[in-house]
Amino acid sequence: MSELQEVEERATGQAGRGQSLVYTLPHTTESIAEFLTPALARTDPSAGGTQVVVVTRDTETALAISEAILRLSGPAGIEVVPVSSAARAGRIFKTRPVLAVAGTAAELLELVRASLLKLDTVRTIALAWADDILQEGPDTVAALEGLLGELSEAGRVIVARKLTPAVENLVERYARRARRVGPADMEIPQIPADYEMPIIKFVTVAGSGRASALRRLLDDLDPPSAVVVARDEAAADEASRTLKTLGYHEDDESITVTRGYVGSVATHTVIFYQPPVLPAELHQIAQAKPVQVVVIAAPGEVPWLRELASGRLAPLNLHGPDRRAHDREESVRQELRAVLARGLPTREVISLEPLLREFDGTELAAAALLLLERERAQRRAAEANPATAAKARPAEGERPRAGAGATAGMTRLFMTIGTRDGVKVGDIMGIIAGEGGIAGDRVGKIDLQESHALVEVAEADAAGVIARVNGQMIKGRRVVVRGERDREDRERAGASKDRPDRGARGERPDRGPRSDRPERSARSGPPDRGPRGDRPDRGARPGGDRPRPPRRPGSSDRPTRGGGSPPRRDRDRS
Repeated sequence: MSELQEVEERATGQAGRGQSLVYTLPHTTESIAEFLTPALARTDPSAGGTQVVVVTRDTETALAISEAILRLSGPAGIEVVPVSSAARAGRIFKTRPVLAVAGTAAELLELVRASLLKLDTVRTIALAWADDILQEGPDTVAALEGLLGELSEAGRVIVARKLTPAVENLVERYARRARRVGPADMEIPQIPADYEMPIIKFVTVAGSGRASALRRLLDDLDPPSAVVVARDEAAADEASRTLKTLGYHEDDESITVTRGYVGSVATHTVIFYQPPVLPAELHQIAQAKPVQVVVIAAPGEVPWLRELASGRLAPLNLHGPDRRAHDREESVRQELRAVLARGLPTREVISLEPLLREFDGTELAAAALLLLERERAQRRAAEANPATAAKARPAEGERPRAGAGATAGMTRLFMTIGTRDGVKVGDIMGIIAGEGGIAGDRVGKIDLQESHALVEVAEADAAGVIARVNGQMIKGRRVVVRGERDREDRERAGASKDRPDRGARGERPDRGPRSDRPERSARSGPPDRGPRGDRPDRGARPGGDRPRPPRRPGSSDRPTRGGGSPPRRDRDRS
């Protein structure tokens, strides 16, 4: 008889349509079959429509429920569709019937309001776990009450780790006269008087990462003997395959896999492949007097495990590459904590706000850490070779040479675009990474000025960036890109062409030495001009006394340049 059939037989007759049940179960994946398998066993595929709705605290719990039911019932059983996104689940609802669904109250209520989830066919609504759901806040509670109010004819299954006052109030309002179902009673073994239970160590992993965690535990702890405890057959098979890949045989007595109790045979280490559910499961290992006890647990299982161990619980930090990487990154996290403790950096938040429309906050933080690590690497390289760093710095009073400020291994490019053109550092980074075809970590400092920009790129990429980015459009303006040294050489060549050396002009032949020139006041007027009174009348012409044409009414006495009178400077010469 399979495990699923055993659960179904125990649950037969527990609840029918409209009947309510209240379960007190720990928040573990193994508890899911206890309350959900009976409801799934009563579904009728021929009736169509959604018949089981499971309300969870978060999407991770919905996914765990779907995975657990699939593992127990197999592909031919009733599937539970997790609602990780209302839009994605809505498309599934439109294409085929969905007998069971699990998700948060808000996501499920959105499907109801979109007329995709029909509540008139629902036979059972389950709350897993109610005490966690009620702690999510008033919005979640309002959405939950909206669902329960619509399902007046459906049976209610309320699951909680503890029947808190809030849970009892919920039971009184929506599941009055419900049948209470607790975990199976199990006699707690007596701990030997000469043995003190060690502190329980735990390693947190995703539900699908237990096999990898077991391998790392055995490599890190290297126990002389160990027992791996699994709760179900599927988990026991998975643990056995992991041991086989590590070179252990089935007849190897040093490392064994057991389902359930450890027994009284002494062993050095007990590893719970899945967390214990009842106090008796934890206390019975005392008969083997282990030196250490380790539990592989999902993050959501840790609170219950802490309560089960009466506070005698501590995390186990594994060594190896992961631990070393964790230690290296801890200093970075400490710096970030120190910055956040001083208050939110307002200017930086304003700078990053537009990027939040395009990227996730975690992605932005990762990019910022990448820039920080690159800057640190450049600083360490400069500190490791002080001679190179000193050579790169110009001497006091010396004008920096072209490219002198570029980081070692980098080339500085000059771009004819700046802040007055409306560009930002991100625009320049985007076109260099996109059109230039190089990774962002091969772009160095970007010095954005009003009329130009100086960009550092890896020396090997400089020629390619110039060829591909030169002539591209940024903010409606075509940009010119060249090496900074080439740009300064062109500027020097242009300046020399426009301003030749004064020594090549020669002296003017009609000008003597400055000491022999007359004073400015003495040569202020033309030497051949007489006094103004001796000048001829402007109206007189050098060719004779031909009379002037009659003046038209309203016209000026001054002759036009297009007429017979010569320009003023010609008259003066005559």
